[in-house]
Amino acid sequence: MRVIGLTGKACAGKDQYAKAFSQYGFVVINVDALGHEALTQSIEQIETSFGPSVIQNGKINRSQLGSLVFSDPLKLKKLEQITHPKMVLACQELIEEARREGAQAVLLNAALLSRMGLQEVCDSVVFVYAPVWLRFLRSRKRDGLSLKQFVLRNAAQKDIRPSCDKTVVLRNLFWKALIHRQVATYCDTMGLSISSV
Repeated sequence: MRVIGLTGKACAGKDQYAKAFSQYGFVVINVDALGHEALTQSIEQIETSFGPSVIQNGKINRSQLGSLVFSDPLKLKKLEQITHPKMVLACQELIEEARREGAQAVLLNAALLSRMGLQEVCDSVVFVYAPVWLRFLRSRKRDGLSLKQFVLRNAAQKDIRPSCDKTVVLRNLFWKALIHRQVATYCDTMGLSISSV
């Protein structure tokens, strides 16, 4: 079984690529979704670390927490120390489950693939690139981020880049049809004989 990492900065289009890979038979593990679960499992620890302002009606206010941690690298690091171990463990369990079920390939969709150490379990890595101005427009449309909020979030992701010799860069611009073509070419190049569904 092959394990492929999918990474890239915020609003680069990773989810579009993950969907295309799933149509080629990949088991997709959404690491961001695991992060949401890790937050839910860590409410008391997060309230202790960041104060009651990030808790609303017994749940974590992700928008408030995001504003707090993306404006302070030390607070971001503290949050990652709480959530990342849980996320990595969940990834390892899901990879093993896919292996037991006879999956041919697993895709780890994770912006922080390298920072979390998940790059080490991957046979290869796909880095999704989109220009910064395009990512800002997408973030404004998707998340309602101001330019200042986007700049802070982008600065917090400066280590997200093609960082090893097993990385392939795919460029995501305007044409969705190209995404499927790129994924098909990637699968052929990597010798992944996975049929499209």
